[in-house]
Amino acid sequence: MNWIIEDGVFGSAIAPLIDEIQSQGHQAKAVDYIKGNTDYKSFFHEDECILFYGSLHIAEQILKQQTQAEKSWVPGVIGTIQNYFCSHYYPYLNKWLFNLQHYILPLREASQRIALDPDSLFPDHSARRLFVRPDSPLKPFPGSVYSYTELADLQNFCDRHYLADLELPVVLAPEQQVEAEWRVFIAEGQILSASQYRQFGKPYYQFGMPESIHDLAVAIAQQEWQPDSIWVLDLCWSKGSAYVLEINFFSCSALYYCDFSPIVKAASKIALEQWCSGER
Repeated sequence: MNWIIEDGVFGSAIAPLIDEIQSQGHQAKAVDYIKGNTDYKSFFHEDECILFYGSLHIAEQILKQQTQAEKSWVPGVIGTIQNYFCSHYYPYLNKWLFNLQHYILPLREASQRIALDPDSLFPDHSARRLFVRPDSPLKPFPGSVYSYTELADLQNFCDRHYLADLELPVVLAPEQQVEAEWRVFIAEGQILSASQYRQFGKPYYQFGMPESIHDLAVAIAQQEWQPDSIWVLDLCWSKGSAYVLEINFFSCSALYYCDFSPIVKAASKIALEQWCSGER
């Protein structure tokens, strides 16, 4: 099978990943993220098994091509996109959610409600800032913490993030302190590898995860609902407990300090199975 790896996306060298892919008997070709016009479409014949790993920008192009039947790569992007909308998966992971107290509203409505009465959304919470992120896993703007003043000024918020859709659904939750964050790769109910990637809001990379985080990851990996055969779970530690921060689809998720070997093996196996079955 064939991997297309986009370089320069996740802030680390891709050579070790390409080496691992090739050591497992697969082909891998790189596209430079900076040169967005690189003709990656010509790397392999469209009827071959092709798996993309890189930016949301290119992933969206591939998904659009598949929808329009311009070039029907299989699997192309590994990720059943609709399963990664917060509004879709929150009910399945509800009992573990970090942002359990939240609203999902159109951006315009959220801004108007905050402008009229900043305390109307979370009257019992003392936080003076809100965490806001898109409902969509394609992330048209980055999730972050914003003041009420920033959110009330809708035009400035949209200009700042180059947003044209005022009805874009967004998640809003009270600001909370996150002590540490981990990324866990899961395939077919099994944990493949994990890495810490942040501590007290700053980058912090370390292989593996502590027992408390591992226990939660296992519970989630073994539940009936799974968004895909292989997917990514982000967990955090806050105030003495482990929680789910978010989930992400495989093709656009940084590996951080995870062990590449089991991830490449599982992703390649799943891609080949989808290709052989003709899944789109």
